[in-house]
Amino acid sequence: MHLSNRDVFATGLVAAAGVLYILWAAGSTLPGLSSTRSTGIVVLALGFLASASAVVPTFDQLLHGNKTYLAVTSTIGLAAAAAGVYMLVTASGTSLTVVIVAMVALWLIATIHHSKRRPDVPDPTRASPQLDEFV
Repeated sequence: MHLSNRDVFATGLVAAAGVLYILWAAGSTLPGLSSTRSTGIVVLALGFLASASAVVPTFDQLLHGNKTYLAVTSTIGLAAAAAGVYMLVTASGTSLTVVIVAMVALWLIATIHHSKRRPDVPDPTRASPQLDEFV
């Protein structure tokens, strides 16, 4: 299994969010992250960066990709976004848990999806010089 640099970067971001969540849940957070909101803001930011680094670079390529993958990840992403907003408004620890579970699920699905690409087939998420000539 070969992971791209983008997937390795996203893995590090999700791992950092997971560590922050575990510290928060254990009650031994880093300075400045003792509240649910402050931890949640950092977790959401790490999740956004992980998502932005590992998804297809253009919306058009995403829409023309695997429809099941799009539907599942979009549903999980919407649940994470709703839980994130709710967590920020109410400081709900349960919502923060939903956010981190959704983040890990999205990371796992995306990493498995990306790792199943055949090496002899060009990665549609990367710009190709051949494709750029026709655009």
